Amino acid sequence: MFLYNAEDIRQADRKAVELLGVPPAILMENAGRGVADAVKRYFPSLSRVLIACGGGNNGGDGLAAARHLLREGYVVTVLLATKEDNMTAETKTNLRILRNIGCLLLHSESKTDRELTSLAAENDLVIDGLLGTGSKGAPRGEIGRVIRSLDKAVPVVAIDIPSGVDPSTGEVEGEALAAKLTVAILARKIGHEVMPGRAFRGDLVTTDLGVEAGLLLPEEARAELLEPSMVSGLFPPLSPFLHKGDRGAVLVIGGSEKYRGAPILSALGALMGGSGIVIAAVPADSLPLFSSYPEIIPLEVQKEEGIITPKAWDRILDRWGGRFSAVVIGPGLDRGITPRELVRRVWVEWEGPLCLDGDALHALSCCGNLEPRPSGTVITPHEGEAGTLLSTDRAQVGRQRIKSARDLSSRFGVTLLKGPCSLVSDGGRLRVNPHIVPGLSVPGSGDVLSGLVGAFLAMGIQAFDAAAAAAFVHGSAGEFLQDRKGPHGITASEIALALPSSLDRLPAAPGRDGP
Repeated sequence: MFLYNAEDIRQADRKAVELLGVPPAILMENAGRGVADAVKRYFPSLSRVLIACGGGNNGGDGLAAARHLLREGYVVTVLLATKEDNMTAETKTNLRILRNIGCLLLHSESKTDRELTSLAAENDLVIDGLLGTGSKGAPRGEIGRVIRSLDKAVPVVAIDIPSGVDPSTGEVEGEALAAKLTVAILARKIGHEVMPGRAFRGDLVTTDLGVEAGLLLPEEARAELLEPSMVSGLFPPLSPFLHKGDRGAVLVIGGSEKYRGAPILSALGALMGGSGIVIAAVPADSLPLFSSYPEIIPLEVQKEEGIITPKAWDRILDRWGGRFSAVVIGPGLDRGITPRELVRRVWVEWEGPLCLDGDALHALSCCGNLEPRPSGTVITPHEGEAGTLLSTDRAQVGRQRIKSARDLSSRFGVTLLKGPCSLVSDGGRLRVNPHIVPGLSVPGSGDVLSGLVGAFLAMGIQAFDAAAAAAFVHGSAGEFLQDRKGPHGITASEIALALPSSLDRLPAAPGRDGP
């Protein structure tokens, strides 16, 4: 499912008018009717509606919706947050019609903040037609004041995108109206699915402009929303004559005296993700924990003061000689100069697919002058780790998730930026995971995810696809567990053990039996 930015939508409008000959007034009429239909469908018992309108086409859509709601018997009040001189021609036309049919029209400038809040509270619903996909940055002036005054008064229906949310990035720089329902015009926007904008949109429906969307939108977009059928298609065909070696071998390097269980969770993620062989190179402190999982091959490696040393890489190569398909490094590795040098060695000397997680990311932030690796590198930071890698803070990453993911990709490789609606970027393309699962925010959940990435890399899946598939399958496992037992008390081990059923629930890709 493609996600579009503001420029894509501008070009679609232009194509409808200039190439197909659809008058702008017809586009506005169809958008307004779609908004009114969504209100009737989602809020059938409500009768009093306040429609807040700006001067652009988003406001015009709101004015057109007002006329259709009046026709259906709703009590409609229109709040104009701009002067008529600042309106587009089509918006002025719809305003003139409403004035002629006697709709109640109010000007926000004549109301105090308290009066605006009271006005909203007198209604059952607010329709947000203040700003649309043409807006960028924090809402300013009168519209910003209206947003502050209306916020949280009553349920909000946003036309196209909640005012204050950047449609191309999901960024929220100032005030924004939190919607209970968003009626997307023509197509989903990137800002609908990427945090923090995703938190403001509520439920999402899409309405058309009276013209087939495929005639207006670009054939491809730089952002995609992950969905089951797409993820299923990322996996190679599964032969009935498969040997365990054909599934790939994953090497997990991690663990320390302080964090003994992390590499086992990562190895379990790789095992449950379908890897044929899983090797865990760990210090002696972690070895007793492997008794519960005899399928994982433990390899004791050297340590100093409870931390794996760079010599561990020599031990691994002596024992296995590079007979593994992908490496995962970082879970429970701990911090300091010693693990930093181990990460540097693996980064430089291992030429195959590599996933870096946890403490390996901290080590990476301290390793200067590293040459870019060949394709096949995936990093899996949360916002705090991403902030460290980018020499900024967690809050800044949270405000600019797309920019942060792309900046990381340009420096380190494919980036899986964890969190609600996790992002996968290779610097150009972007994929968005739809899952929002509070139950996944538990210790060890990220370790399981890194192991799953390793399993998919070991199968020969390209790094960008492997990271995207892992994000989706991991989120699906968490969603399944949360639906079954609620958001509290889910453990990382349970997440790992739910991975096979999450893979099994993926639909079969066209022409084969499934992943």
